[in-house]
Amino acid sequence: MIENYSLKEHTTLKIGGISKIVYFPKSVEEIYAIKNNSCAEKLTVIGEGSNLLVSSQGVEEKVLITKNMKKHEFIGEETIKTECGLKSANLAKILLEKSLTGLEFLIGIPGSVGGAVTMNSSAHGQAIEDVIEAVEVIDLNTCEIKTLNKEDLKLCYRNSFVEKNRHLILTATFKLKKANPKDIMEKMEFHLNYRKQNHPSLTESNAGSTFRNPERKVHAGRLFEELGAKNWREGAAKVSEKHANFLINTGDATSLDISRLMYRMHSGVKEKFGYDLIAEIRYVGVPTTEEEEIWKNFTVH
Repeated sequence: MIENYSLKEHTTLKIGGISKIVYFPKSVEEIYAIKNNSCAEKLTVIGEGSNLLVSSQGVEEKVLITKNMKKHEFIGEETIKTECGLKSANLAKILLEKSLTGLEFLIGIPGSVGGAVTMNSSAHGQAIEDVIEAVEVIDLNTCEIKTLNKEDLKLCYRNSFVEKNRHLILTATFKLKKANPKDIMEKMEFHLNYRKQNHPSLTESNAGSTFRNPERKVHAGRLFEELGAKNWREGAAKVSEKHANFLINTGDATSLDISRLMYRMHSGVKEKFGYDLIAEIRYVGVPTTEEEEIWKNFTVH
């Protein structure tokens, strides 16, 4: 446990205030002990800090950061069980070593396995829902640990039962298929090259895609481009020149800067194209009055 911990450096946006208490559990048993000892209290859970906007005003709830939970084991030749904190890219590399295909797209995603399953990550014809078998979760409302199969997860576009019902993924089990390592490597290189060419560099502080695509063949980034949103700014936050659905922290942006820019983008698309976009990134922490009103516009309740 660490007291008065700054969350700023634990988010890919490099934005975030102070949390009074932060835990860094190293095992499922530690998570259960933490939650069981304070079951009536709410916990904020953070993995690798991507797809996340943490309030500059800080977080009142205790924070649980899962980055140290990264063990994995193979069950037979084609099934792997991993803890939630394992980096998505590291999982892709582990599977390459075993000549297993199905999750090559994770090589370019700067998040954790827990986050990838929770948000049903996908790219270029591959998706978590295609290979997930089951997850172990803890219900953050009741402290109950249970196993959910694929059907229980109700995976859909950037959402799941886990996200909607405040369950924390502890472990995830995936069923893959054997393939030629050369073919697996080629797929991974495709994903890396695509992101390099079309997304801002990971050296630019960002949280990944800001809004979900409103329809399967309608891309939010294209809508923002048609608005002329590239390089729009609010304080130290700006829309990426490379991909208009990415927001960049140019140095000392606050959560309010990002929120205001998101509201401008959301309002512009709604007015011009009629789409009521939903945020892909999540807001965590104590909002200002203005932020609270802004986020009502594009958050799923």
